[in-house]
Amino acid sequence: MIKTGFNLLLAILFATMIISCGKQEQNLNTEDEYLNAAKSLYDSAVAKSDNELFNQSITKYKEFIAKYPNSDKVIFAYNQMAGINFDNLKNYPEAINIYKTIYEKYPDKKEAKQSLFMVAFIYDETLKDKENAMASYRLFLEKYPKDADENDKMSESARRMLEVLETGKSIEELILQNAGNEETKTETKTEVKKETKQDPNVDSKPPKTRAIEEHQMQEQKEDAKK
Repeated sequence: MIKTGFNLLLAILFATMIISCGKQEQNLNTEDEYLNAAKSLYDSAVAKSDNELFNQSITKYKEFIAKYPNSDKVIFAYNQMAGINFDNLKNYPEAINIYKTIYEKYPDKKEAKQSLFMVAFIYDETLKDKENAMASYRLFLEKYPKDADENDKMSESARRMLEVLETGKSIEELILQNAGNEETKTETKTEVKKETKQDPNVDSKPPKTRAIEEHQMQEQKEDAKK
């Protein structure tokens, strides 16, 4: 009798949990509710260092993207998923895949530049995959050769990091080398200016002009004699 009552209590509790979960899912009717649910799961995952909760947060972001594919917050959701994979789950290949998705789906958005840079950066700094890193930096520089915003140094950084990979030199060595090259250029320009400075004792007129003037002066002298 006691056992039957205990089983009945468990059944009621289980049913209540299912109903509560169902209500929670049904309550997610807006973009903000989905995003808040994903963030809540993420915050809990951080507090508990729980990878399962991190994955649940990613799942919620995926549900948001599937339900609101045209939302202006979709890129934000993709970035959150990539960040969780990179920072928390250490799932670097998946982070790369998500960043590539952002770049490929939204090539004209500012987030595309950041995402493509992150692809190269993860290959380079995290996975130590030199070949894929160089290919990604080259693709990045082909698409973004210059930084349009003076506060955005990604193109400059990509060029420097690619140079490090190609030459095998450290950033410090390249900085010193470039500084030396600039000094050499400055010295060369100074020497050229010194060499081309006009000597006051030298007639700088072209030979043809000097010959004409000398001929005219000779004629004037002859006329004077007459």
